[in-house]
Amino acid sequence: MAYQPQVANAKIVSHNPKNGLFEIVAELKDRTVCRLFYQKEADGAITPTHISRLQQEPCPICRKDFLCNCMSRFMHEISEQSVDIAGTPQ
Repeated sequence: MAYQPQVANAKIVSHNPKNGLFEIVAELKDRTVCRLFYQKEADGAITPTHISRLQQEPCPICRKDFLCNCMSRFMHEISEQSVDIAGTPQ
């Protein structure tokens, strides 16, 4: 069965208006918590630059309890859902 991430909750945790960078912490329905890093372009478009899984639960994909890069494959799916819930900073 393929992994399908579903964001249950998301919130903006930091924002730097000078350079347009901000972070969103997203909690998925499988209790995985991820931090997404974004870059805001001059035209207002946002781009996800990095995702990291916070070490509260084992990875739902590889089941490792330490650092892995599995979530980077699903960064854009998680990012779209997170921005829909949390919005973008003004």
